[in-house]
Formats: sequence, C-alpha cells, structure tokens
Amino acid sequence: MAALQDITSPERGVLLLDRNHRITHANRRASEVLGIALADLIGAQLPSTILHRPDSADDVVEEVLDSLCGGTILVHRYSAPIYSCAGQADGRVEIYSDITARRELEREILDRNEKLAELNKLLEEAQEQLIHSERLRTLGEMAAGVAHDINNVLGIILGNAQLARRKLGDNTDAMRSIDAIELAARDAAETVRRLREIGKPPDVSSYQVVDLSEIVEDMLKSALPAWRESGSHAGAQVSVETKLSPDCRVLGNASELREALANMLLNAVQAMETSGDIEVRTSRGERYVDLIVADTGIGMSEETRQRLFDPFFTTRGAEGTGLGMSMVDAIAIRHQGKVLVESEKGKGTTITLRLPGAYVT
Repeated sequence: MAALQDITSPERGVLLLDRNHRITHANRRASEVLGIALADLIGAQLPSTILHRPDSADDVVEEVLDSLCGGTILVHRYSAPIYSCAGQADGRVEIYSDITARRELEREILDRNEKLAELNKLLEEAQEQLIHSERLRTLGEMAAGVAHDINNVLGIILGNAQLARRKLGDNTDAMRSIDAIELAARDAAETVRRLREIGKPPDVSSYQVVDLSEIVEDMLKSALPAWRESGSHAGAQVSVETKLSPDCRVLGNASELREALANMLLNAVQAMETSGDIEVRTSRGERYVDLIVADTGIGMSEETRQRLFDPFFTTRGAEGTGLGMSMVDAIAIRHQGKVLVESEKGKGTTITLRLPGAYVT
C-alpha cells in the first residue's frame, strides 16, 4: 500500500514503459516534470537523455534533466523493471520527483550557515577585544589615580639628587650613588608614563607605515646583549635566529612596536634556565602581518597562559613587574591587532603579534 501511495502521489511523476521504452501510461505530474503535454507523452519514446539506465536492476539516482519546455531541473529518479508472470522484463516503471527547489533551499541554508559561522567568529573576536579593552581601561583609571602623586614624589627625589650632585662636586663615590638614584627615579617615571597610557584610545594621527622586519633588525643590533644578561641565570646561553619576510608593513607607532618586541624578547630570554634558542620571524598574509617570537624555554601552564596579559601578574616573584606582556597586549589593541600565545610546560612558548597589514599597491 505504501508503494502504491508513493507512485500515485501528486508530487511524483510516474511513467510506465513497454519493453521498447515507449510510454504506455503517465500521470499529470510526469507531464509537468518533463515539460511535455500528457497527450504527447502517451506512445512517445522515453527521452534519450534518460535511457542510459540498465534494464536489469532497480536504480535510484539524482540527475539533471533538460526539460523540453526550457530550463534545467534536478530530479530524484527511481527506475525499475516490470516482470511478466513468466519472469520476463516487459517494461519499466519510472518515477520522478522534482527536487530542484529543495536543493536550492539546501544550498541557501548552507550559505547562510557559513555566513553565520563567520559572523559568530567575528562576534567572538569582538567580545575578546572588548574584554581586553575593558581590562586595560580599568587599569588605566587606577593608574591615573595614583600617577600624579607618584610623579610628585619622583620629582622631589630627582630634584634633591641633582642638588646633591652640585654640592658634592668631585666626590666620585657619591656621584655614582647619585647616578643610580637618578636612573632608578627616571625608570620609575617611565613606568608611570606607560601605565597612564594603558586604556587610552590610540593617537593614530602620528602613525606611519612601518616595516616589522626592519624593527626586528634594529632591535637585535642595539639591545640583544642586554636581553641576554637578563636571563634566569647569569650564565644562560641564548641563541637568536631570524627569519624575516619582505614587505611586512603595518600602520603604527615605531616606538611602541619596538617596545612590544622588546617585551616579547625579554619574556623569551627570561624563560631560559641555562640555555636555549629564540627564533624571531615575520610573515605577511593576505590581511595581516605577524611578528613571531618563539623560544625553547620552560614554557608555561594553561593557567599561566590564561593570565599572561593580566597587569602585575608575574611568575618571577620580586624580580618581575608583571607589566611587560600587558604592555604588548595594550600596544596590539591600539594598533587594531591582537596577541596569540601558544605554550606548553617544558616545551617552549610562541608569541605572535598580529597586526593589520599596510600594503602599498
């Protein structure tokens, strides 16, 4: 009964054929699917475009038919032989379902799902960016509240150090101590300045086209010896290699980008216990430029990785300030970019600063 209902369904076109493939019976849906008047179907030869199926077996397929009334349709086609009581194949039954609209709807659904997936990805990135921005804004507000008082204290320290310098004259030992005081006070003032910049909107008016590969070359020439001295052990042997790609240009502040690279390199050097390798790479993609610092250091746990950008978070105790990677994160956000971190305990760390490319065509 179910098979009969399927054959007589108004949604399906049904043809009965004799052994010469001439149509003996047809319903109106078959006429609509094939685009041939019902009166013209009876006694007609089955169109040659669908005569390639074997007579010896049932066959269910999807295929494209060129309708005689114009246009192309996609049909679900069932074809099976009809046997006489003597077991001979006397003809065939052909059942057609027009699934053109259904397939178009499926394609449309797939396209929409892909677009939704892209929108979800953009939403996740926007949420992540918002969390970073809110965290940095909160830190900036906190820093601004204490920066004025700290700067006043540092001003007093520097003023008295300079006054003592004038009074002591040629006392070399005392001068060395005063120099150390002044240097520490100026470093503290620079730290305060950096804190006050966290959470502020970027001043893009001063941005220029900068090549990240050139920044890497300049930084390694001028500052590598100092970074090596800051390793976890004074005698740590650190090897640095570079793989720099051409035309890795971004729109940004060269000074801030140098500062970001310095903190990334310092983080890598401090991850070395006795010896290790650091690789600095730049690469250009279709939309982004990557600045990558990979080390073979001690790596970090997942908990540490998740907190890497938290201000004042450090695993180095009193030796660390916990501000280095926060500054990298802040600089990335001001440049409309982001920082990616891959790390595993005992297997090193890879930090990627990804910024929008500024290609000149």
